[in-house]
Amino acid sequence: MNDLENACKPRLVVSRCLGFEPCRYNGQTITDDLVESLKPFVEIITICPEADIGLGTPRQPVRLVQQGDQVRMVQPSSGADVTGAMHAYIDRQRAELTEIDGFLFKGRSPSCGPSVVKIYSSDLKGSSAIKGMGMFAHAAIKAFPYAAVEDEGRLKNFQIREAYLMRLFALARLRGLERASSASAISTFHASHKLLLMCYHQEQMRVCGRIAANHEKLPLQDLVQAYATAFREALMQMPRQSNIINALFHGFGWISEGLNSAEKKLFLDALEEYRDERVTLATLQHLLKSYVIRFDHDYLGSQHFLEPYPRALFELSDSGR
Repeated sequence: MNDLENACKPRLVVSRCLGFEPCRYNGQTITDDLVESLKPFVEIITICPEADIGLGTPRQPVRLVQQGDQVRMVQPSSGADVTGAMHAYIDRQRAELTEIDGFLFKGRSPSCGPSVVKIYSSDLKGSSAIKGMGMFAHAAIKAFPYAAVEDEGRLKNFQIREAYLMRLFALARLRGLERASSASAISTFHASHKLLLMCYHQEQMRVCGRIAANHEKLPLQDLVQAYATAFREALMQMPRQSNIINALFHGFGWISEGLNSAEKKLFLDALEEYRDERVTLATLQHLLKSYVIRFDHDYLGSQHFLEPYPRALFELSDSGR
């Protein structure tokens, strides 16, 4: 990893129980393969809101309870209401956490779960519940609306994991760009992310391109801010397979004139296999990278789409959910 890549390491907030400390309510830790794989490539900040506000480990479970228009965090076994302590902790963390690219949370946690967390109608046993977000996760998503956010359970799905990693590392590279000293750096950055942006949102990719061209002659600081906002907005949705296929066609188009008919057929057949989910995106990316080497194609070779995150993080395992 070169100095530039080190400078662009994603800053990732991770639930501490995911392999760092035995701080779950039952005194256990959870070994997570993805977290272990990420350690050399990201800057990790760990949090455990429930332990950090002094509930101890092990501890009796807390739950979220809807009271009017407010959600409170209570400990049914003791009757303790720790909502105020949790809000104070959230305020401290909001002030301390800066330049965050993503969150990797413990799923279903009343503090950290980013989705499908039970919010009960009361603290009584057997009370009904609806699904929502953990208290810390909800505040984090509001404070960092563009960050890549997932829980460890959903990241066992191959497609969700791949999209999460693509977004996480792109956001980290964008932070590097925000320290750019020239408009040409923005233009170069955009050119190298063209295919990647195409996977997420093609119209927003064009918006980014118009900003990078800077026909309005914006001052550098305004230009960087406008581009960074548009880039982050482009990454807000999951990449669609149809968009990814379009990006692959574009990359193929840049070098197809140098290929013979058999080579063209090989790529197009592989593209159809990807469409039918019989091969992974990595198969097509490797083919394009082989053409970069063969034709010494600098522009195609500059595309982060061909290797959007470190290859060591590529893992074919899939929960199927």
